[in-house]
Amino acid sequence: MNIDHLRYFLVLSQEMHYSRAAQRLNISQSGLSHAIVTLEKELGVSLFQKSGRGIALGRFGEALLPQAQQIVALADSCLRNFQMLKDGVGTIRLQTIPLLVIPTVTRLCRQFMGENPECDFTFSTGMSRQVCQALTEGKVDIGFCSKIYSDPQLEYAPILRRSMVAAVPLDHPLAQQSSVTLEDTLPYPHVTYSWLSGQRDPVEALFAPVRDRWRIAYEVEDANFILELVAQGFGISVLLDTPPVHRPDVKVLPLTQPVQMGDFYIVRRKPPHPLANVDRFFDFCVEQARHPAQDLPPVSLPAAPAE
Repeated sequence: MNIDHLRYFLVLSQEMHYSRAAQRLNISQSGLSHAIVTLEKELGVSLFQKSGRGIALGRFGEALLPQAQQIVALADSCLRNFQMLKDGVGTIRLQTIPLLVIPTVTRLCRQFMGENPECDFTFSTGMSRQVCQALTEGKVDIGFCSKIYSDPQLEYAPILRRSMVAAVPLDHPLAQQSSVTLEDTLPYPHVTYSWLSGQRDPVEALFAPVRDRWRIAYEVEDANFILELVAQGFGISVLLDTPPVHRPDVKVLPLTQPVQMGDFYIVRRKPPHPLANVDRFFDFCVEQARHPAQDLPPVSLPAAPAE
């Protein structure tokens, strides 16, 4: 089926007049008539019928109209997308760990789109390992994670560093304090990250010297799940200080001794990327982390990871 013939059909269905439709399409009236006849022969039906001095859509024309609109719109979208790909712009497929969605990733994307209006994003979430695997498999273009995996195809850059805090139920004995030490938390059962999460590594490093006294009651991969268990009294947790931690049914306490930090990264397949906007967005995020805009709070950056 000829896409141009469908375009001609759509214009004629709007004008309901061959001369005006041909003028609008910048083709001859005979060329328009031939295209419509060809389309009708291909479909085996008449699309228009006479109506006074003009024409009107027939039964089969009315049936074709919404489908022709969809087909032409899809074809136009396809052409636009491939033109954007050829020009190095277009949609960036992004996957991030949930902890960075609010507000880090969303604000970076909004700011980048403000400076690059031709760019758009698709979004998905996953654990750090899933993010990096999706990158190596070519399923996404940019990732945000909390753990570096040894893969020669991938390039990481630090964008954020966060300290550890303790989260306890509101009626917990520790909730009366303004801060806690690691030693303060040891008498109580803990809810922590499973090994599926990249955030388990800094927590494990923190508790390594007292591992024999660290009472792990539950292990789950998602921070929101951890915090819900804490809020319901299943235990306390020591985890990275990110926005999801601060909720009204949990008391968050700074961990003063020892101080432990956790790092977050942006990751991509090593450049050059066929979509130039991917590399531009990567560089933009790294620059924003070092010199944030006024509406982004400054962050403490970890050292760049070793190659």
